[in-house]
Amino acid sequence: MQAIQDFLANLRPILNLLGVVIGAYLVLLWAASVLWAYRDIRMRSEDVSVQVLAVSLVLLMPFVGIPIHLILRPPQTLAEKYERSLEDEYLRRDIEEKYVCPSCQRPVEPDFVLCPHCHTELRRRCPCGDRVLDLTWSLCPYCGDDGTRGRGMLPQQAYRRPSQPHETPPVEPPVVHRP
Repeated sequence: MQAIQDFLANLRPILNLLGVVIGAYLVLLWAASVLWAYRDIRMRSEDVSVQVLAVSLVLLMPFVGIPIHLILRPPQTLAEKYERSLEDEYLRRDIEEKYVCPSCQRPVEPDFVLCPHCHTELRRRCPCGDRVLDLTWSLCPYCGDDGTRGRGMLPQQAYRRPSQPHETPPVEPPVVHRP
């Protein structure tokens, strides 16, 4: 019996020290949870009253306030909301404004040949009509011209259809050389 009492007497300071260490750990864990709740709510809301409510909930209700805070906090951070609004604005702009200048990103009309803001070439004119062509097209989808037919000819000849067998070919004006 004496051995058990001696063992418990020796064990008491160790248990006291262990209790102090566990208590200090729980206090630090509680303080860290309050700090985490403060940082978390600041990232999720700009409303000061909501921030005070969230921090005081975790501060006054140790270890129970954290799950309540997790349930009541806003689902998105302010940065996520901002990114989402930018994405929505981009998608809306993409739907509403189909034509924008590739250089300055300003809206342009679908038949503009040059950007009125930065003077970037957006499209080119078809040599055989008043149609506007995309720069990526290798030939005109309206007349089939690939851009080589009009080279070396006078402007009037570039717009004529090929002559029929019963028609006389057009007469080219004489070339005048100037000194």
